[in-house]
Amino acid sequence: MTIEQILKMRQEASGLNKLMHMRVITLDKDGGATVELDLTEELLNPLGLAHGGTIFTLCDIAAGSAAASHGLVAVTLDSNIHYYRPGRLGKTLTAVAYERKRGKKTAVYMVEVHDDEHKHIADAVFTMFYTGQTLDDMQH
Repeated sequence: MTIEQILKMRQEASGLNKLMHMRVITLDKDGGATVELDLTEELLNPLGLAHGGTIFTLCDIAAGSAAASHGLVAVTLDSNIHYYRPGRLGKTLTAVAYERKRGKKTAVYMVEVHDDEHKHIADAVFTMFYTGQTLDDMQH
């Protein structure tokens, strides 16, 4: 699969990506991805701020998209997130993932989240496990 085909596949993904209106903006063949999300009322916690799960999911989709940029199926093996500032209603959050280290079976991705005012919202680290399948395998 080409990087363009993988990007299109990630952009058209259903499930939680679609439910939360996640937008995969870019994929990079070197293991990078950018994903955006508009903070709507449905994605807030009872305090009226971005739910931690919303931010975590944004990071997970960014790391998964970055891992998929190699044309391989990867799943999250381990993750860690640090929240710095709250995400606020009406803001757009952008998660940028980049590959820190890639081996035969696992890879580590760093993810940074900022809002549309360039405020640093969170950082996350994801260890992804490559299942041995390719994205082409999944389409058949």
